[in-house]
Amino acid sequence: MKWSAKVSKLHYIDYYILIPYLVLCVIGILMVYSSSSYQFLDTDLSPASKAIKQSSYFLFSLICMSIIFRINLKVLRKPQTMKIILFVTFLSLIALPFIGTTVGGAKRWINLGVMLFQPSELVPLVLVLYLSSTLTKSNKLVPFSFKDYRKAFYVSLFFMFLVAVQPNVAGASMIFILVAVFFLSSGLSPIFMSLALISFVVIKRLGTILLLSIPTNWMPQKFSYLVTRFEVMQNPFVDPTGIGFQTSNAYYAMHNGGFFGRGLGNSIQKKGFLPAADTDFIFAIVIEELGLIVSLGILFLVFFIAGRLFLLAIRSKILYYSYLYIGCGTLICLQVSVNIGSLLGYIPMTGLTFPFISYGGSSLLILSITLAIALNARGTEIREKEMTQEGIYEK
Repeated sequence: MKWSAKVSKLHYIDYYILIPYLVLCVIGILMVYSSSSYQFLDTDLSPASKAIKQSSYFLFSLICMSIIFRINLKVLRKPQTMKIILFVTFLSLIALPFIGTTVGGAKRWINLGVMLFQPSELVPLVLVLYLSSTLTKSNKLVPFSFKDYRKAFYVSLFFMFLVAVQPNVAGASMIFILVAVFFLSSGLSPIFMSLALISFVVIKRLGTILLLSIPTNWMPQKFSYLVTRFEVMQNPFVDPTGIGFQTSNAYYAMHNGGFFGRGLGNSIQKKGFLPAADTDFIFAIVIEELGLIVSLGILFLVFFIAGRLFLLAIRSKILYYSYLYIGCGTLICLQVSVNIGSLLGYIPMTGLTFPFISYGGSSLLILSITLAIALNARGTEIREKEMTQEGIYEK
């Protein structure tokens, strides 16, 4: 038999990942329309203008997914390719002060004409590719050695620093956790990681107390927002009409929704009460309109995708693919956890979008490419396995 070598990689696509992704994107377009339409009623723009844009972002993301799905992963794994990707990512980060566009008081975006692109959202995906390649020079899991992975650690630390000084402390924290997951997966002692995690929690707690108890005049102006966000995290209703305006209204939205919601399009808080209702706080509108039960179903779909990726990582016989699955699954988990955590007040507000639901082309594109890489790895792995079996049978 010679058929498997000729069969398209589409034959091996993992629908356990693709179908939830498509469902979430459709729900996202619907919720973007619902959460943004009210703000356009008194303008000349169509109430569906943002939903139409989100639909175009979705179609563009699908095209990019199909391209990434067909790329040979051996090309991405080459050191020369990774150097080019890292260099382009570095250029996009250092170019922000000069060509960046300010949105919400922060200059983190580059205007590409068709969309606003946020380079810091690209960094975690690039590090997934880089670390997956660097940690698997051989297809054997060997005991962790900092000497062997020192370069990877320094590169990750460098990009984490570039993201933090934008300022984007939340993005830098995500990179830190992502890198920690990779090193733990590569054989780093769980005891060491547990101590590091405990230390991180203790330092965060003590840092919060210290930050809120001493004068902060010494702090650079662009980092002063951190104090405000930690104050709101401690008490979301500390100033409901001022610094706590966003979080308190998000709480009201979730309270209004109850178990079954007020009905699609019937949100109260989106009518000028909740800023960023179609981006950072869209899940609060989802709960208000669709209710807690449907919202939990949406969360289930997101974590189902992440769980599927982790399951593939466990089952994979190829270490490089296993790292790719772990990295992609961790990215999905981190983004949804940080968004929900800041919405509920467990962590400071971060500005991270809800995966596949929030309005925005940059976030949707990066997450779509993330899943495309995982789908590519899965399809390639299955096809290589069948071709190997054919060779055995022919003998």
